[in-house]
Amino acid sequence: MKKSRPSSPSAETIAYNHDLLTQILIRIPPKHLLKLKLISKQWRSLISSLQFSHSHSLHHQNRGFLTPSALFLGIGNYYRPPFELPALPLTPDTRLPVLDFIVDPHFKILQSCNGLLLGHFYYNINERLRYFICNPTTRKFKMISLPVSQLGSLRAVNLAFDPMKSPHYNIICVRKLPSPNRRFGLYIYSSKSDEWDSSWISFRANEYIRFDHGVFCNGVFHWNSNGRKSLRFDLENKVLKKMPMLAPMFQAPQGSEDEDSRYFGESRGHLHLGVTYMPLCFKFNIFEMAADYSHWFLKYCLNLDDTMKAFPDLRLPVVDIYYGFHVLSVIRSEGEESKVVILVDYKAICYELKNGVLLNVYELKQCPETLNRCPLNYIGIQVYQYFETLSCV
Repeated sequence: MKKSRPSSPSAETIAYNHDLLTQILIRIPPKHLLKLKLISKQWRSLISSLQFSHSHSLHHQNRGFLTPSALFLGIGNYYRPPFELPALPLTPDTRLPVLDFIVDPHFKILQSCNGLLLGHFYYNINERLRYFICNPTTRKFKMISLPVSQLGSLRAVNLAFDPMKSPHYNIICVRKLPSPNRRFGLYIYSSKSDEWDSSWISFRANEYIRFDHGVFCNGVFHWNSNGRKSLRFDLENKVLKKMPMLAPMFQAPQGSEDEDSRYFGESRGHLHLGVTYMPLCFKFNIFEMAADYSHWFLKYCLNLDDTMKAFPDLRLPVVDIYYGFHVLSVIRSEGEESKVVILVDYKAICYELKNGVLLNVYELKQCPETLNRCPLNYIGIQVYQYFETLSCV
């Protein structure tokens, strides 16, 4: 019988020294840590802990922010991915996430926030929506019960999470109250207490604010709007404040007659609006919100005409000229490598923002299920950033 080799004193020192083991493991990327959980109960308990996940995020942050490694692709009105490729890799070594651990296929992603996804299930018109939080990296999942209220109708459920500040997340629920002067109620859930606040906030808002289309940035939740003004919510101080939105056709390219679409998102603490115009000339503007929320300023103006001439297969048919050009995501970096991903006629194109250099082209094939229901150019494509993280749900 072959005798097992005795473990070295240094290995035993590491194995039984919790602090030393933690300092070693937090340096390992999440996808490899998930395999290391199988080594022992001790390692599994440590890697799965809330404190370890928070320490791991802090160690892998880049000047205060995590970096997305992929983009989930979804459709606004349907529950199946629009393309055979469910996500776009943003880095060469990205392992594309799969949401097959969500056993019920009738789900929809509503929002992504620093590694966590908010979504809901839906069966039929007679059943209520059921909401969930999940982490695609750890494949962990949690159902969320909304606050019990008989007042008004549900308008939106939003997710707020900053792993640099806390391992806990918040959920914001907005309801339209039965009032003639457009009053709303705002409810807050904390994962730390696993409860909804007993108190709620009543406020007024105009009809143009899209509470179902929000962005969490720098501790503040921002809502998109089709009007000239919108709202933002300071989560820590529980204060609602107004913020300006862009007037239609603000700084539009010469020759444009109308706006085609808007992108509303954030990256590395910067709030962005990406605007495309009609008639389509492959020019679009990306605006950034000022730090004091006083105005939007033009950050990037990108002209893709030369690129389209160099790649004639990327040009759109004339019949599709108003529908096939969408800004999917703006991704900032601390250097000069910030980029934008756009959708053009079944192709996702990644550009370097400063000089408009083409970085990658991803061929997309529309899934038969969505192709039969509605052409790609007439459905709303939604994109959700994916971060590799061990954050707990």
